[in-house]
Amino acid sequence: MKHTKITLSQLETFLLSACDILRGKMDASEFKEFIFGMLFLKRLSDEFDKKKDILKREYRHLSPSQIETIINDKTIYGDTFFVPKRARWNESWTEIKEENGEKKEIFHLAIKDVKTNVGEVLNIALAAIEEDNTELEGVLKNNINFNAVKGKTKVPDNRWTELIKHFNQDNFKLVNENFEFPDLLGAAYEYLIKYFADSAGKKAGEFYTPATVVRLLVQLLKPQQGMEIYDPTVGSGGMLIQSQQYVEENGQDGRDLFLYGQENSGAVWAVCKMNMILHNIKSAEIENGDTLEDPIIKSDDGTSFRTFHRVIANPPFSQNYSVTNMKFKNRFGYGFAPETGKKGDLMFVQHMIASLNSQGMMASVMPHGILFRSGQEKIIRQGIVEANLFEAIISLPSGLFYGTSIPACVLVLNKSKNEALKDKILFINADSEYAEGKNQNVLRAEDIEKIDYVFTNKLEITRYSKLVSLSTIQSNDYNLNIRRYVDNTPDPEPENVKAHLIGGIPVKEINALEPQFKKFNFSKEKVWTMFGQDEFAQFQEGIIAKAELKNIVDVDDGITTIYQHMHTVLDRWWDIAQHDFASLAPDQNNTISDHLSEVRHRLITTLKETLLAELVLSEFQIAGVFVNWWSNIKYDLKTISSTGWSPGLIPDDYFIHTFFKLEYEEINSLESIISDWEGKIAEIIEDIEFDPEDGEETTVKAIKSYLKQQIDNLNDIIQISQDKKLQKLSGQLKMINEMAKQLKDISIAEKGIKDTRASVKEKQNQLAFKIQAKRYGVDDTKFELLEMLGVADNRLLELKGNCIFEDPKQKTAYNKKVTQLNSDILTLTVRLNGLENFMESIGGLITDDEAKKLILSKHSSLIKQELNRYLNAEKRTLFNGIENLWDKYSTSMESLDELRNLATSKLTQYLKDLNYLS
Repeated sequence: MKHTKITLSQLETFLLSACDILRGKMDASEFKEFIFGMLFLKRLSDEFDKKKDILKREYRHLSPSQIETIINDKTIYGDTFFVPKRARWNESWTEIKEENGEKKEIFHLAIKDVKTNVGEVLNIALAAIEEDNTELEGVLKNNINFNAVKGKTKVPDNRWTELIKHFNQDNFKLVNENFEFPDLLGAAYEYLIKYFADSAGKKAGEFYTPATVVRLLVQLLKPQQGMEIYDPTVGSGGMLIQSQQYVEENGQDGRDLFLYGQENSGAVWAVCKMNMILHNIKSAEIENGDTLEDPIIKSDDGTSFRTFHRVIANPPFSQNYSVTNMKFKNRFGYGFAPETGKKGDLMFVQHMIASLNSQGMMASVMPHGILFRSGQEKIIRQGIVEANLFEAIISLPSGLFYGTSIPACVLVLNKSKNEALKDKILFINADSEYAEGKNQNVLRAEDIEKIDYVFTNKLEITRYSKLVSLSTIQSNDYNLNIRRYVDNTPDPEPENVKAHLIGGIPVKEINALEPQFKKFNFSKEKVWTMFGQDEFAQFQEGIIAKAELKNIVDVDDGITTIYQHMHTVLDRWWDIAQHDFASLAPDQNNTISDHLSEVRHRLITTLKETLLAELVLSEFQIAGVFVNWWSNIKYDLKTISSTGWSPGLIPDDYFIHTFFKLEYEEINSLESIISDWEGKIAEIIEDIEFDPEDGEETTVKAIKSYLKQQIDNLNDIIQISQDKKLQKLSGQLKMINEMAKQLKDISIAEKGIKDTRASVKEKQNQLAFKIQAKRYGVDDTKFELLEMLGVADNRLLELKGNCIFEDPKQKTAYNKKVTQLNSDILTLTVRLNGLENFMESIGGLITDDEAKKLILSKHSSLIKQELNRYLNAEKRTLFNGIENLWDKYSTSMESLDELRNLATSKLTQYLKDLNYLS
């Protein structure tokens, strides 16, 4: 196939396959440094090779020795990291060593060819890169050790060579022009960090904050172009990277942003440094050290710590600290928390406040304890409140973070609060709005949008948010416990005693569900019989089991109509919106970030206006539909902006249903034949009286073995009977014939399944080739065939030029070789001609217009899926309300008494019948 650019999904799969090579006795937290190190080494090597080739072409007019001098001068490589000979992936080298007064030339293999002592060679390579690039000082050799002992042993050479071979694939040259969009490697690195965080469990909290929490903090701070952003506990750097992405997302220049961070763990600091480099953020200043003890990032004159426009952080919760060696103690103007007892949280908060410039704003995750603990922490908290720095305190759902169940909140502090907000703090209690996950809970897009909207507009919403005055906080002794000001405890579930006793469903509780019913034009009379002005209703007579309620909701015409109407409205919006997408391709001559931001803003605004008018979903739910959809397609959009309508963005299913329906139907037809054969085997097995032994499964193999054994047993009986001259053998013979037929029929069916599966496999391979050919063409295959044809032609010319024979055997061998070469040439020629015919048979390469249509169709389908997800959630809310009333009132005390009396009466009668009672 034609060489194509690497997609994000391909790179993610590639990196996971690299992890699979090392996975075994090590867990992910143990081998992550090796994957990070190998990826970084390969990236730097590939970028260096590209730059070196450019320099060779640029200076090709010079002598080879002069060119060699130039390409080994690290000052000429500019922004590209210099890779010394000891670390070059593709280049072997020689070293001159002097021993006993004699100079010896030692040959060294390129890294890709090393087979022995591989761990040491890789360590030497990383150290060499670090030594020749001051920006990488301390990043590689101190934190990545390919000879490290994991468990009781080191990773063996064969595992390293397998990993090197994996990274050496020709189609995975890690240079920007090979990527479908410029930041693809950075996106893949983020994916890898998330993968290791998921695998590491509790340990992940040391280096990774969930992306949704980071997104919330970034949206609250709203960084702008030209600002300086600082993360004092930077971890793997996600907060700084998302800050840059937010700036670009909003149409500004992310390169005009100054990023700073400090991390205490050397290993995590190294991950962060590599993360920045792989995101092409080489100007970020990331330091390694204890932030509380010594903030390394200094002011321009070097006399103090630096201050910033924005500070964003998720510091380690509840840790001890020491004042002894602390520098710049003036950072802690509100006091010192106890050094022991894990009370360092407010020390981080004070450091962040001190790190803000006069217009600065900070957002930080903190444990809830800092809001209400007494003692010295209360004094610090009081000082910050009195200084009028708190803008908002936001309660987060539990279980969001790796490795801790401690309730968390977000503090937003601002040195330039709006005058109208002086002496006020906005409290937001968002701890009940989230999605439950398998291992941890997740902030949904609509949750983030709601928090941000309420914060930005300082809205007060009952049981969600409230602006609280300083005087009120003072009267509460500076206790900032969020529930004290915004209690979101739901109302107690109403219980009607009369309904519980004598039956019926309170009409008042039915009417309370009316707002949800109105969204879907659902009639309550479909579930309940209403009796005029009566206080109670009854479930409809036909409803005798709770399971029937779901069916009533699922098939309701009103609900179905609303679903159809919402999709019709969405289709009308998409008819216009897709033209914005169509304008993203490069031929429009737009700046990618600016144009993407404009499109995004316009689409989310128009989608809200369109769907909000239907009164089914809230503004935040509609924002959730959009944000989730945009997250799914944002890398597609980057690709479209960078390289146009790439066929690599089109899933195979779209190719199949657009271009290869007949092939798909043929495969389905063959799979139906397999199902028929399997059905025949199942029918045969049903007729066989097979009683498996304990632990034995009823498999086809077991059945065949059983039949063979039974036939052998019957044959033995017949043989014995014949020896005794008994004539009544017809029953046994009949059973043998029946079993033999069953065996034969099973074998025929098995052969049918095997043959048909082989046909399916062949057809699937043919279809896969057609899809790839339709997507990318057959240029690579054609090139390979032409190369092979050229080799065969040259070999034939060589043979014909040496056709002097000394004996007949040489002539015979010659003729044989010529015949074989002619045959090869003919075969290759036929295959080349066949490729042309093949491309014609599939309608040629997909066109830009066809690719555009299918990609837009995919995006349309994805937003419909998101809309359905939210509609389904609203329908579930409707159903849950009905189901709740069934659970509460479908069985009254009176009916329970009747059932009890009936059961007692039946039991009494049984006892009388058995003469236990007179």
